[in-house]
Amino acid sequence: MPPKFSKPAAPAPAPVSCVAAASTKRQRLCPDYEDDIHCNLRLREKNAEERPLPDYLKKVQQDRVSESERASLVGWMDKFVRDHHLADGTLHHAVAYVDRVLSVRSLTADSGYELRLLGAAAIFVAAKYEDQRAVWKLKADKIASYGEFATGKEVLDMEREMVEALGYQLGGPTAHTFLGHFMRYAEEEDKTKILPLATRLVDQSLLDYTCVRILPSVVAASAIFLARWALNPVVDLAWNMELEKLTGYNCSDLTACVLVMCVFSRSIICNPCS
Repeated sequence: MPPKFSKPAAPAPAPVSCVAAASTKRQRLCPDYEDDIHCNLRLREKNAEERPLPDYLKKVQQDRVSESERASLVGWMDKFVRDHHLADGTLHHAVAYVDRVLSVRSLTADSGYELRLLGAAAIFVAAKYEDQRAVWKLKADKIASYGEFATGKEVLDMEREMVEALGYQLGGPTAHTFLGHFMRYAEEEDKTKILPLATRLVDQSLLDYTCVRILPSVVAASAIFLARWALNPVVDLAWNMELEKLTGYNCSDLTACVLVMCVFSRSIICNPCS
């Protein structure tokens, strides 16, 4: 039988504000739309319906799922995505779906099987959202075999239950979304050095439950800061006025997130070229 969820009272919606994109000295790619795109992304990341609760493990799951179990699930999902060569962005959307579902519906039992089934269904949906060709690459029976589930029907049942819990809202921006958005003006050297390292950092952030409460745009901007600092450890060069205008964040806005990310990504920062 597919897992069933019980649904707690919905949280009150959070206030939403818009921060418009500032101009940059580099040539703008789509000048007629860029400010609107930036504004829309920043509005959507603050939409309460597309954000997980910052304390859902305790408040909703009531400790049925631990932080370490969540991290283990994300690690398993990462391997799934890599083994199947799924599109960039799939993992970030899938983890966001899991966090959001667990924020509004509690698991009925302390079961790693149910949690992994949710993670698999999240990847199934995210893969199809990112690349329509994934419908030919991934089949429910194949996922069931990979995840050691009883049947493909379990995967499909969980998929339906999950998208209903998400209110069919699947496109909320992630840290991966904002990283690409912020690096859209990057010069070739930045794309070959800073972007890959910043990508590793935002991927690593998925494992840390603390980052659930941080806005994706802040995680992405902090990853760029840390990547620049790791490759050239001079604080003045890690952030500049152009990046502040492009992201809407100054150094003080990023301090708390940078400190959090330093803890769980120390090995990456200390060995940026490994």
